Amino acid sequence: MADQTSSSFHNSSDWSFTFDQLSEAASAALAADIAPLLTCGDVLALEGDLGMGKSFFARALLRARADDPFMEVPSPTFTLVQGYDIASGDQELELFHFDLYRISDSEELYEIGFEEAWETGAALVEWPDRADHLMPASTLWLSFVPSQSDDARRLTLSGDARWGERLKRLCAKRQLLIDAGWGDALRKPIASDLSPRTYDRVRHAEDLTGESNETEPSTQGAPREHDSSQAAILMDMPERQPGPKLDDGRLYDLVAHRVTRLAPMLSISEGLEAMGLRVPKRYGVALEEGLMLWEDFGTMTLAKGPEAPVEARYLATVTALAALHQKPLPDAFGGFGGQHNLSRYDKAAFEVELDVFLDHYWPHIHGAPCPQAKRTAFKALWSPLLDRLVEAEPVLVLRDVQDPNCFWLGEAGEQGEERIGFIDFQDCLIGPNAYDLAALCMDARVTIPASLADKMLAHYKTSRALDDAQSAAFDEAYHLAAAQRISKNLGAFARAANEAGRTTYLSHIPRSLAYLARSMDHPLLETLHSWYQAEQLMPPSSV
Repeated sequence: MADQTSSSFHNSSDWSFTFDQLSEAASAALAADIAPLLTCGDVLALEGDLGMGKSFFARALLRARADDPFMEVPSPTFTLVQGYDIASGDQELELFHFDLYRISDSEELYEIGFEEAWETGAALVEWPDRADHLMPASTLWLSFVPSQSDDARRLTLSGDARWGERLKRLCAKRQLLIDAGWGDALRKPIASDLSPRTYDRVRHAEDLTGESNETEPSTQGAPREHDSSQAAILMDMPERQPGPKLDDGRLYDLVAHRVTRLAPMLSISEGLEAMGLRVPKRYGVALEEGLMLWEDFGTMTLAKGPEAPVEARYLATVTALAALHQKPLPDAFGGFGGQHNLSRYDKAAFEVELDVFLDHYWPHIHGAPCPQAKRTAFKALWSPLLDRLVEAEPVLVLRDVQDPNCFWLGEAGEQGEERIGFIDFQDCLIGPNAYDLAALCMDARVTIPASLADKMLAHYKTSRALDDAQSAAFDEAYHLAAAQRISKNLGAFARAANEAGRTTYLSHIPRSLAYLARSMDHPLLETLHSWYQAEQLMPPSSV
């Protein structure tokens, strides 16, 4: 149970958090959580009786900071202090481990450079009551006391508001892992995309402290086959207010039907699973905190392999989508997250996404904002096309079906439609049948040859037994959806580079322009295609 209210600990600390049942393994994992956050000036006071796990926690933290579970961490019981110069990333920090149990005279504290420690580095202090008058007000106190279980401890962390800002979410994550039976698991951040959500890969700890029976350090970090029973994904999706605010006062997230909290995603996940789609199994959730622990599909995506993109995997993804589109279309999903009414991918949503293209890609190309006259012409060209797109056969649209979000599970023994695992479906809604196919066949991060795209489209039509009229309608929706999505993506890539400094996204622009030309190879899009070329938004020679 967590207590995040103000406490009476140490001058009425502004923030505290209590772990009621912290096992030794979970204590080591928590130490590893905190280790990379330490900076010069930090002081951690470890208090509790003998045998409460203070030294164990300190050793685990030092080893985690050094990224070396076998690092020697001698006890400072007799030396009173041990110093460590530890590099973490591009930051080198001197850490001092104090054990003040044998201090009998405060003069000894000055002799060992107690106060100077956090002026030049950070300090871990056991038996801090021996130096209570010297402990800084900014100290983080860790109080270890017995719990109801002999093999666990009750730990309360308390400190000022700045510690609360740094540790509140970290502690909530560790509590969720404990509640879900993953308390010993070590977290490792996953590189983020253009998403407000963040992710950690967590893995059950084989050895977090260097004190197991492991005798061969060289095996640490060696590549090993993915085992979903040993790894999971921790998603951090704190509730946020819809935004940003548009010029006309509307909020982008609401117009584009973007989910801004965890609850709808939970219900969508349960609904999709009930409809036969392979989505991650849920291991634990902290709904109010916006945290969820779920199955790790590994790293074998559609394009990963010596012959990328792997045709069989892309075709299997099409099979799964076709099967989903054959199911009766729901209006809402219910479940752990409550009732979630599915939005419609309406004209306003498509239009506001296209605004991203003019708002960011136009100035990226021309070096100036898009003139109003050009914007008016752009919208006039798109308006009748979007009218046709929203009239396409309605199906469940996952919205971001592409390589990073689709995983090949065939090697893990999955069969049929469950050979493909799907993630990033939180914005699922009702929309055109061709939208997810367009996203897949023109994968923004993977070059899909036209020949493979043709096979995928043919496979979809065959799987759903579409007749000639249905196939023609599908083809129209496919080209329209692809052109709209790619235009939006170009704007998003330019925005990421120019506003967030994430210039790696510019590498996707040439591929996207080639896809854009492919998508506009349809009679309905001929005039729009000419306008894009005339405005230098795509090369005239693109094929």
